[in-house]
Amino acid sequence: MKLYHGSNCKITLVNLAFSREYMDFGKGFYLTPDFQRAVTMANRSVELRGSGTPEINPFIFNRSSCPKDMVIKEFKSNTWEWAEFVMHNRDKLLIPPYNHGYDIVIGPVADSRVDAVITAYKKEFGHHYLRSENLKELAVRLKYPGSIYIQYCFCSEKALNFLFRD
Repeated sequence: MKLYHGSNCKITLVNLAFSREYMDFGKGFYLTPDFQRAVTMANRSVELRGSGTPEINPFIFNRSSCPKDMVIKEFKSNTWEWAEFVMHNRDKLLIPPYNHGYDIVIGPVADSRVDAVITAYKKEFGHHYLRSENLKELAVRLKYPGSIYIQYCFCSEKALNFLFRD
């Protein structure tokens, strides 16, 4: 499978030390199978950093070549479990950040207003915010508007051994 990483620079060697914390699926190297989404992210990266040029970095990933002990979590849709997972990973009050223990996480991209949505959600539901029936509401609110974009997050060095620059 071909995956793309949109950035403000060419990436020849992935280094997780450059990954940001408190993202949808935690700290890791994020890619998408959607070329146009990678183009959008490359342009956004240049805009946010104020430097570089948009680069689409292609990679190859063959999930079937991963060993049995590779821990992969896949969310097929915006479920309440997905919403809870995103909420924990985005929680900047957790120091150190939430540690889910997965090597690779696959699933939908959350709305770009994630932090504001989660803050409003927690305020509205108070200490009941972790109830599954309430998390279903959060999942709806976090759904990315328009098409569902899938992201792959390679969270460990072990996982990166199965991602190859194309």
